[in-house]
Amino acid sequence: MPELSLPDLPLPDLGHLVSLLQMPWVEQLAVGALAFCAGLLMVAVFGRIDLAVGSQDKALAAYRDDEVDTPLERLGSAAMRRAPGLRNLLNVSMHRRWLLLEGKGWSVAATVGLALVLSVAGFLVFLMVGVPALLVAPLLGFMYPFIRQRSQAEQVRNRVQNALPDLSAMLAAEMAAGNAADVALERGAQLGGPLAALVRIALAERGVTGRQMFSRGRTPGVLIEVASRYDLPALKAFVAQIDMAAKTGAAGPELMSGLAHTLIVEYKDRALREAEALDTRLAVPTVGFFFMPFLFLILVPLLLPVLNAL
Repeated sequence: MPELSLPDLPLPDLGHLVSLLQMPWVEQLAVGALAFCAGLLMVAVFGRIDLAVGSQDKALAAYRDDEVDTPLERLGSAAMRRAPGLRNLLNVSMHRRWLLLEGKGWSVAATVGLALVLSVAGFLVFLMVGVPALLVAPLLGFMYPFIRQRSQAEQVRNRVQNALPDLSAMLAAEMAAGNAADVALERGAQLGGPLAALVRIALAERGVTGRQMFSRGRTPGVLIEVASRYDLPALKAFVAQIDMAAKTGAAGPELMSGLAHTLIVEYKDRALREAEALDTRLAVPTVGFFFMPFLFLILVPLLLPVLNAL
């Protein structure tokens, strides 16, 4: 039986590889890759900054919009005086409201100040490196704090939506035991998490203003008013159902039990849809971080003779 032999493939010459690395466009590509890695490192460092404030004074300072006490806030405040549109760029005020449910969130002035600092840092990197592709670094540095804040706010928003079935089940159990809707809400505020923090905000406003927690006639209750400040339709619908159950009296426990069952079913359906869409969301990162580098390692040795012949 004849032996099968594989054809010998020409190996790239080491001298050709060195000459290729000394080409100007390859040097620029290498510098750009190093700058990109440095940018990723900077993003990782800033990504580890915990926006949660540490002391009670700083926690209260997170709710302020009129006073500044840090260099970033002073810089951002000066920029917003000259460009008022920065105050709500990418809906930063709404994102900050979501983050405050978990005790996080820089002031708007601090966010704008950090964006300006990162923009200047990106411009300095462009001047030092000189790669034309890094011309977008100032824009990316400026947008990063707003995009990161939006991402964190979206996580809090999802946690609030996922906690709706638990709170509805607890309210249904409390009302079935004969407790009033106000008492059930007070116990629901002890669950913890951003949704419980929102309920505590409503309870605090009721204590300060003396208004009713639930609607009376055409006068909306405190709970509906607080929920209307957040851009989550599921939360608004949930609060409207609680408000209706509180006004129906004896039929309230049955309404809350039906609401809890509906929310649990919707939560399961949403979880199944997200699990089915996971493969699609992972396609782009897989191609970008695994397939493209592997393809680069395969093609470079094959293209070396062609590049040297040019």
